[in-house]
Amino acid sequence: MREARESRPAPAEPGRGPFVPARAAALLIAAAFRADARRALLVLVLAPVVGGCGVVSGLAIRSATDAALRHDIGAALTAAALLVAAVVTTYSAGAVVSVLRIHLQQRVGLLLDRGLMELTGGIPTLTPHEHPDYLDRMELLRTHRGELGGAFGALVENLRALFGLGTTLALLVTVHPALLALPLFALPTVVAAHRGNVLIGRAESATAEQERLRRTLLELSCSPAAAREIRVYGLADELTRRHDALQDTVRRGRDRADARAAMWSGGGWLVFAVGYLGGTLLSLAAVARGEGSPGDVVLTLVLGAQLLGSVSGLVALGSWLQHALRAAGHFLWLSDHAALPEHSPVRPATGSAPPPRPGAELVLDHVSFTYPGAPRPVLSDVCLRIPPGTVVALVGENGAGKTTLVKLLCRLYEPTSGTISYGGEDIATLDVRAWRQALTACFQDFQRFELTLRTAVGIGDLPRADAPGAVAGALARGGGAGLPGRLPQGLDTQLGPTYPGGVDLSTGQWQKTAMSRTTMRERPALLVLDEPTASLDAASEHELFGRFTAAARTSPEPPVTVLVSHRFATVRAADLIVVLDGAGVHEVGGHRELMARDGLYAELYRLGTRGNS
Repeated sequence: MREARESRPAPAEPGRGPFVPARAAALLIAAAFRADARRALLVLVLAPVVGGCGVVSGLAIRSATDAALRHDIGAALTAAALLVAAVVTTYSAGAVVSVLRIHLQQRVGLLLDRGLMELTGGIPTLTPHEHPDYLDRMELLRTHRGELGGAFGALVENLRALFGLGTTLALLVTVHPALLALPLFALPTVVAAHRGNVLIGRAESATAEQERLRRTLLELSCSPAAAREIRVYGLADELTRRHDALQDTVRRGRDRADARAAMWSGGGWLVFAVGYLGGTLLSLAAVARGEGSPGDVVLTLVLGAQLLGSVSGLVALGSWLQHALRAAGHFLWLSDHAALPEHSPVRPATGSAPPPRPGAELVLDHVSFTYPGAPRPVLSDVCLRIPPGTVVALVGENGAGKTTLVKLLCRLYEPTSGTISYGGEDIATLDVRAWRQALTACFQDFQRFELTLRTAVGIGDLPRADAPGAVAGALARGGGAGLPGRLPQGLDTQLGPTYPGGVDLSTGQWQKTAMSRTTMRERPALLVLDEPTASLDAASEHELFGRFTAAARTSPEPPVTVLVSHRFATVRAADLIVVLDGAGVHEVGGHRELMARDGLYAELYRLGTRGNS
């Protein structure tokens, strides 16, 4: 079992100021030019051309109307040719822009996906991943991730619509100056659309936690790993009930926002309809007074229809753009969060630092750790001096701090106070990547990588993953030597049920794969084994740990080995046993010494071995 975790508040929001659409738009444009600068420039140039062609069509129609009334065949034919050219340009350039935009959307989406992977993988510690607010924001980012790729397209389409709207208004002024007021009547539609999107965005943020829980229940119900217990305990109906309750909560909140957004939208369009009708009447009145031509009336009707289309398009496109910018805002939030000082790994001033050499002493000097917001430390004033080649066993009840200490050693957490040094150098001053290259670890909740067996083991040491015999040697050291022979394609067998023809290993086989992955690094400075064999029988665990510790002790540059186990047959073989009690180190010593003291270790040992006596 994993250690109990106390409730902790979310990390502070990044301190780079509030999200602004301009910054999100700049991100999207920059991403488009990084993805394909030539196509991005071409799209930005052609989009206004497409937007302006509608106005040229309107001018051609006015000229054709007036020429026809004057019986001027030449002028009418010229206007008709201009109209045809405008229509052909609109559709041909529009098709080119659409193809280029779709291509760019795909490229930008892939580029931002890569950035998302780099940002989440680049945070060196686990701290943010264990905060509910961070998980909620990540849920929003995952939900809207698909909109990131189309965000540049939203920018382009809005640019096209804005250019078309501007040229339409410029021509309307030539019919009657008062028609310039039409944008004022269009403004409420834009304000209403913005207000509606704000309401919907707030509803999504307010229900993000419930939506995350709903998805968790859905994934749990469909999970092969949970299928047995769901059926044994009859949990299907209960999971469905809870899922539906969360879904109703999410839907009610978001439906209310949708309804209010629709009311705002309806009101905005009503105002615009009044303005459009007034503009048409003004144009007709001008013709009736002899101040305009019938072509002006036709132009007003055509441009008015275009204006209506432009405004409705801008509202729809604006909504699309606002959603896209909000998705980009989530991406920027993650970028800012990853750039916070506490998430920036220490790096050497020049070049890449080599990993520390094995065979040095590991020292914990007054190390304490408190989870943010927790009332007391889970580890307090821990002082240990561990010579190279020492096998250290961490013992204690659940929640005593064993896994926390392991994560501190792996720099998945950083100490609240005190230092951890290796070879006389504080590991906090090292490049975190270099330190992790010097260690290898296997955890109880190890990852089941659905790759080929060769790759699932080889990623334990990427530089040696393709070296001849490296994977086979790791399997032999990790207890999985016989595994390739039991699989249809040996080392090249696809693991996991997700893929067609993939083989789902047993729990024990997955554990042996993980243990073998741990042994890919043949000369680590630190070897961490945090209950990775909990599902193996006691004899198999003892034999496997015995192999690990024997190899460590006989190495010319022996690593420090830290193991966590609830099985005392394994623990008693350690050189040094550290007993934790939820506040710090309670006892330290060898098995015989600690049994002679008759303290906490002796009590735990008797409880742990009672069933075997």
